[in-house]
Amino acid sequence: MKPKFITKGRRNTRNLVVKVEPLVRRKIFKTKLKIGWHICNTEDYVVVNRCSKCSGYNHRASDCRGVETCPLCAGGHKLKDCLTPAKDYKCANCIKFNKYNNNAQVCEKHSSLDQNCCSLQAMVLKYKQNTEY
Repeated sequence: MKPKFITKGRRNTRNLVVKVEPLVRRKIFKTKLKIGWHICNTEDYVVVNRCSKCSGYNHRASDCRGVETCPLCAGGHKLKDCLTPAKDYKCANCIKFNKYNNNAQVCEKHSSLDQNCCSLQAMVLKYKQNTEY
């Protein structure tokens, strides 16, 4: 195990991100580890890059070729200029997903910053499927 970094979670918890070999990962995945006096859950750590300009995935604002899109309401303005109430939020990524996928439609009534976004969860799943453990 190689410790990488510690993140602070909700409710004053800390998460330790470690790098392990594929064999070790298979043995400890979805189980609980005893580290010192603590019993810890294990799961994959996956980060999806989201552009702060267009709210799209897999690139940064410095490399963005898209148009300015508000992550809260999918409007053509910056986040700091948004006056949209929470009930009217729309996800730019889910709107794009629905535009190109006629078979499966997903809910658009959330912001692009929502961690439960269907598009974000699909990207996380795609990353996990494309990673060789």
